[in-house]
Formats: sequence, C-alpha cells, structure tokens
Amino acid sequence: MEFEAMSESDCLMVREWRNDSIETLRTPYMLTEEMQRDFYKNTVCNRNANSRWWAINKDRLFIGMAGLTDIQWENGTAEISLIIHPKSRGMGYGFEAAEKILDKAFNELRLANIFGECYYCNPEGIKLWSKLCGKYQAFSVDLPCRKFFAGVFHNSYYFTILHSEYLLYRNTGEVK
Repeated sequence: MEFEAMSESDCLMVREWRNDSIETLRTPYMLTEEMQRDFYKNTVCNRNANSRWWAINKDRLFIGMAGLTDIQWENGTAEISLIIHPKSRGMGYGFEAAEKILDKAFNELRLANIFGECYYCNPEGIKLWSKLCGKYQAFSVDLPCRKFFAGVFHNSYYFTILHSEYLLYRNTGEVK
C-alpha cells in the first residue's frame, strides 16, 4: 500500500463513494462536483490548510483517501479521516491505511494525539476503529445521539490515540 499525492480525478471519485455512504460521515449532505473541486483546490492542494490528504493506492490502483483534519499544530492534535472504495472494503485495507496515517502523523508531522469519531450506523467502521484503538490502548468512549440519520439518532465511538502509546507498541511490541 502506498500513500501518494491526491489528484483531482481521485478526489472526484471519492465524492461518489462518500455520497453513497452519507450515514457514515460528519457532513450530512451530498457534495456536488463543484463543491468537491473546491475542496480539492482550496484544501487538498493548499500547503497552509490545517489538513493533509493522501491517495491510497494498492497495486497501483486508487482504493481510498486518507487524511488528517483540523490539525492544531500548537497542540499537536489532528482528527483522522479515511474512506475506502466500496469494492475494497472488508479486505483489511482500512486498517492498513489507518496504521500508515498514524505513522505519518506521529513520525513525519510530529503530532502527539490523533482523535476520531465513528457513528454506530457504520458497523464496519466501528470494527476497524475499535480494533486499532485496542492495539494502541487508546482512550475511547461512546457518546450518545451524535448522528441523526434515517429518522434516528445514533451514538458514536470517540477515540484518541497518543503518540506515547503508539511508540510503546511500535518499539517493544507490548501494550500496557
């Protein structure tokens, strides 16, 4: 698996995936092609944006988009973001990509704390993030009524992974 610079065509393809799984996302509305082009131009391509985005390629095929958003450089925090092509889900690529995002966050960007939130109306996502959090002894909590979708409020799984726990596992193979 490789992380590479995101192209505009990659970004436009992601729009289709995200619009087909709106229940899993924080943004509660569909994005137009123009909105996605604007995101690409003003966020993905903007070196001064408070986020970093990568195309995920497997065997030279584009299979996902990974990112760190809401980066607070002064606090060393960022939110993790990940979307995998629908046909590539359930194959372990999401977990592998999440590991690569953590590596970039902690070892390249020198961040101290990566956090995220996944809604319970996304059972595949809950499985992925809880597995990752278990591996790194992350702090996690269930929050009530965080996503309104299909006429129902859904709880969320909120987590934070610390650089120190990441290093402990990576350097010794042990967890607390």
